[in-house]
Amino acid sequence: MFFSSSSALKSATIATRELSRITKRYKMFRSVLNKTVTKRSNSTNVSKVYNFEQFKNLVQNPSSKVVLVDVREPSELKDYTLPHAINIPYKTNPDALQLNDSQFHSNMGFNKPSKDKELVFFCAKGIRASMARDIANKNGYSNTAVYPGSMTEWLSKGGRDVK
Repeated sequence: MFFSSSSALKSATIATRELSRITKRYKMFRSVLNKTVTKRSNSTNVSKVYNFEQFKNLVQNPSSKVVLVDVREPSELKDYTLPHAINIPYKTNPDALQLNDSQFHSNMGFNKPSKDKELVFFCAKGIRASMARDIANKNGYSNTAVYPGSMTEWLSKGGRDVK
């Protein structure tokens, strides 16, 4: 079967336009993902997303207004623990923030974070951190954030040496 040159040119033009359209949509999608503040569709809360440099700044400059919340399991903490972070394991204690202050202290061994603080969640790869943030939002914590790079990115970018 033979194609005329005008037919091939028309097909190439259509393919080029489609590729251009897809490229524009991809760039728009990436732009949305790269923003440091994202609106969550199931909530009126605005939740921050920290990148490595922003999170590094939080670690290096602790604030009484920010609580770093490591949601990894205790067995995962043997490799590395982040300075100034509290541990609320997501898998074994997903409902910890639903507990009253006394129950929380009894179960976790430290005081429950205040709802007026910003809670910044992280884990090994970011998945549990996002789920823990959602649970915190459902329990009245409106100032929440996640570091999606979590420990994987933190350690790969030299976070172990951050003081």
